[in-house]
Amino acid sequence: MKRAVALHPEVRRLLAARPAPAAPVASAPRRVLHLLSTLQRGGTEMALLRLLPRMDPAAWTFRVAWLHGPADLGDDFARACGAEPMPLGLRFKADVVVLPRLVALMRRERIDLLQTHMDLADYYGAAAARLAGTRLISIRQNADEFRTRRTWKRPPFLLLEHLSYAAADAVIAVSDGLVEFLARAEGLPRHKTVVIPNGVDETIAARAPESKAARQALGLPEGPLIGSVGRLAEQKGHLYLIRALPEIRSGVPGARVVLAGEGPERARLEAEAKRLGVGDAVIFLGHRDDVLTVLAALDLFAFPSLWEGLPMALLEAMTLAKPSVAARGVGIDDLVTDDVTGLLVEPRDAAGLAAAARRLLRDKETAERLGEAARRLVLRRHTLGRIAQDTDRLYRRVLRGER
Repeated sequence: MKRAVALHPEVRRLLAARPAPAAPVASAPRRVLHLLSTLQRGGTEMALLRLLPRMDPAAWTFRVAWLHGPADLGDDFARACGAEPMPLGLRFKADVVVLPRLVALMRRERIDLLQTHMDLADYYGAAAARLAGTRLISIRQNADEFRTRRTWKRPPFLLLEHLSYAAADAVIAVSDGLVEFLARAEGLPRHKTVVIPNGVDETIAARAPESKAARQALGLPEGPLIGSVGRLAEQKGHLYLIRALPEIRSGVPGARVVLAGEGPERARLEAEAKRLGVGDAVIFLGHRDDVLTVLAALDLFAFPSLWEGLPMALLEAMTLAKPSVAARGVGIDDLVTDDVTGLLVEPRDAAGLAAAARRLLRDKETAERLGEAARRLVLRRHTLGRIAQDTDRLYRRVLRGER
């Protein structure tokens, strides 16, 4: 992190001058570069991957570049864009050689608009857009817990955030709650902010298998299944779902928890389930590409995440009319209204999670009511078609030099 601090004066100099206004969108497709920190199977990457095919190919040509790490989604992005993603080979956070490499790439590819995703991409993209004279949009996906931690890293982090905000022509936030959080935590400029939520394919409900077939395909047992989909990381709060399970089973015998995903917390979660005597009642599916099948198999979707922006897994579960129990928080509250589109509990509240899960597993009428209301909400506000239209309008506005 000290290397990043040393880079600040140079970044400040690069951001000193705003490029001349870009020309309006012409009849030929305009060239948009999406810069990501990684091409791993995370929520940010998957949200972009789903959106790109829904954008108008007559208006936009897309390229993708990433800073570091393996290209887990490289083939997927190549199919979505019709061109291979371009690696930038970042070796450490303040790897200054990446900046001229990115500027050269933008000029070679004749990029009209740069959109950045995730913090490191925001910082390098801000400097590169200024040097290349390219319009810039950044997107904020998460109310990350570290954004409010009081450590020595906070001042340099906030400086980089402010510089990236200053360079951007527009900042997308995926929920109203995230706008409020970022404005309060790090001074997000509201006049530059546009709320464009994550979206889901409205056809997934028709493509999802029946519950019985889904369970057979996954090798899951009969009986009540409470599930969650997401990386096995501290952020996702799976620990509290496992701690809730003994109490859930006291009221709903035979209930099991199904976790789809991999991550650094798996060993801890397995150990906790064993310690509580429910090791046989927690099923770890590992990473799954067939998320719809996993969701279709569930009786109840649990989302005990500690911080979010606007979670894709919850959106997809709601699209399938699955009743849900979620922890209150940024982005979650934009989707789940308590006892209307789901049930809300406090973060880290295993007892509250258990009570809510027992209620919905035992009260089928309420579960169906909440699930159907959730489905209607998503189809009204969060379809990929609508998100693509909103994104298209923002791109055109930015390229015309409008705020």
